[in-house]
Amino acid sequence: MGGEGDETTNATTTTAAPGVDDDGYDEFLSTLNAPSGESTTLSKPTTDDDDDDDDDGNRNNKFDHEGSDTTQPLSFSEYSNDGNNDGEGDTIIYTDKELIAMRAVRHSLVEEHSIPSDRVNATFLAIATINCKLQVEETVAKIKKLLEIMSQLGCPDGIAEGELWKAEAAYELHPYPMVGKDGRGCSTTWIRGGGKVKKEDERAHVHACIMQYLSVHSDPNTLRNGVSFIIDLSARNDDPKLKKQPKVGNEKLIQSFYQAIPQRPQIIMIAGCSLPTRAIVNVSIRLASVFIKQKILQRIHFVTVEDAVKYLGEGSAPGYTGRGKMEGGLERYGKWVEERLGGLPKPDL
Repeated sequence: MGGEGDETTNATTTTAAPGVDDDGYDEFLSTLNAPSGESTTLSKPTTDDDDDDDDDGNRNNKFDHEGSDTTQPLSFSEYSNDGNNDGEGDTIIYTDKELIAMRAVRHSLVEEHSIPSDRVNATFLAIATINCKLQVEETVAKIKKLLEIMSQLGCPDGIAEGELWKAEAAYELHPYPMVGKDGRGCSTTWIRGGGKVKKEDERAHVHACIMQYLSVHSDPNTLRNGVSFIIDLSARNDDPKLKKQPKVGNEKLIQSFYQAIPQRPQIIMIAGCSLPTRAIVNVSIRLASVFIKQKILQRIHFVTVEDAVKYLGEGSAPGYTGRGKMEGGLERYGKWVEERLGGLPKPDL
């Protein structure tokens, strides 16, 4: 339910690129990490093992994302759910190889970078390391960057050891509706985007995002194969007030925080995006292709909300869409997150 190793977009790419206005670039970053346009064809989600780097290890920056994709179309009947695919799967059991990588990450953070172990919760470190495909240096770099940004957002204590569930931050889970799993049996992050984060809510927002991130990666299938990521921006078209929200001043910092969380979505759907916003996002994606792998760019699709529902299946899609059957608001979603966090195993580091 709920919401890249070598595939994550890097937080260092959050500076607005030349030729793109700040609002447009922030919109692009929001769609990649956040919180009715025409749809494009959708490519079949793959696992990371199916699309590794080129043999020479170089990134392929060749890019063609002009309104429609050149990837193979997705068969909705093959990858959608007919019913509520809400089974939570087996408990995570870390492999010896994963534990070795986690311990190497912990050692590097503490001994080489002087980051106290109590600033990085062992369970978070485990989930981040596996999302970074056990690449130690990359995991260390991402966690360091994340902690730096969190300090600027009122969380100098980082992701401290102790209780993962922060009841005082649960209200900031409001952008996430109840949603089921995708056709692969992996968790989905569905976000109703468009809102801003008030200064006084920054700490709670950070904690809520970390809780949601951990909860959707709390089963072995999702942890090792990646989430489906859907951002519904249709509210921006329906509610003029969202478009006219005054700037808070923390927008880029919040986007940098989203970017710094290590995860690797197998498909990214931007639903209900207006044509003007879509044009800005397309330009931003083209410029960002210098930093982001081609295989990640190919996973970004502009779709209608109806297409997103069809992709998941009505049994897994949120009820607010009018066709989905997953009902429940903030209280139910918060209880789901709390339960999933409670079942996450803590590795012996």
